[in-house]
Amino acid sequence: MIIVTRRILVSAPRDSVRAYLSDLKALPSYDPKIAAIEVTEASDGLWAETSGRFMGLPWRGTIRFQLTKDGGYRGVLVQGPLKSAESWMSVRPVVGGTVVEHGETYELPLLLRPLSPLVRRWVDQSMDLQLGLVKEGAEALNRRLQLERLDA
Repeated sequence: MIIVTRRILVSAPRDSVRAYLSDLKALPSYDPKIAAIEVTEASDGLWAETSGRFMGLPWRGTIRFQLTKDGGYRGVLVQGPLKSAESWMSVRPVVGGTVVEHGETYELPLLLRPLSPLVRRWVDQSMDLQLGLVKEGAEALNRRLQLERLDA
């Protein structure tokens, strides 16, 4: 099992970060593994048909998302190319902004397990890029919201 976690300080209040992360249709703008997403709402959460590239290889899958009380989300792959995969974002206010913690877990099929070190390095790089884009996007949203308040 591959488990990777990262965190980043976003210079924006929790409400702005929460607003940014709650728009799951925006995932392709900050998750390099997802190129397209179609989200539908159901009684047991949000379901997303996704496609993209994982280590350069095309993939498709169905992910069940649940928005969390702290303003983040948890997504579980229910149909796709891997035995199991999970992704989560949590949000915590701190002095000076908001800490976003991101985690991903992957269980590779038996034949691919020897590639685990390579997959882990790729996921590390992917998550660093992803958190940088979340920081940039949430801070931009916060600036836009502040300008809207000034104009009102």
